[in-house]
Amino acid sequence: MNAMASIDWGVMFRPEYRDMLLKGIKTTLGLTSGAIAGGLLLGMLVAFARLAPARWIRVPATVYVEVVRTIPLLVHVLFWYFAVPEMLPEEWRRALYKVDVGFYTSMVALIIYGSAFISEDIRSGIRGISHGQTEAAHSLGFGFFDTFRLVILPQALRATVPPLLGQAMAITKNTTVALMVGVGELAFVTRAVNDASFLSVGVYAFTTVFFLLIAVVLTALGQWYQRRYPAR
Repeated sequence: MNAMASIDWGVMFRPEYRDMLLKGIKTTLGLTSGAIAGGLLLGMLVAFARLAPARWIRVPATVYVEVVRTIPLLVHVLFWYFAVPEMLPEEWRRALYKVDVGFYTSMVALIIYGSAFISEDIRSGIRGISHGQTEAAHSLGFGFFDTFRLVILPQALRATVPPLLGQAMAITKNTTVALMVGVGELAFVTRAVNDASFLSVGVYAFTTVFFLLIAVVLTALGQWYQRRYPAR
């Protein structure tokens, strides 16, 4: 009991640490929102490519998904941070190093990594639509594009929202990998605050609760969506 009472649970409210933690949260949310938006857009393009009838489109998209999912996320981040800038022309490299290289290269790595998984969720949702829907649309005079845009895609997206929320949760947790290249996201800042304060339990409890709340919110959204739009 005395040991628990001696723990400073309010370390995150101290002025010298509060701003650091808030900045870490802001960076984490920035990485998360950028990676989710970019991953969703790229994932949709890859999913459509994998469903394309043309082999020269379908095969490269399939190889992309398999290769990206095989390589660990940490390797993606390190590759984009250390290797890619060295491949750029000198002028581009100088311009790149004038901004927060770690943040943007980590976001690119998260987008590429997340898109491979998102594309599979979207592709599964599209393939889950009955072929009879396509035939019915064609019988009404819809062309290929209108059939896909007005009939197939809306139903597929409805079916894929819950797994996509799961991918959003995974991306949020994956942002912690960015600390390996010095990005000041929440995990990086938590370690810095811990090193400065030596109040490990309170600091790491705060970070744990943050990610737990994200998970709870996304889970609640998924459950609400399934109740609001049940599978048909």
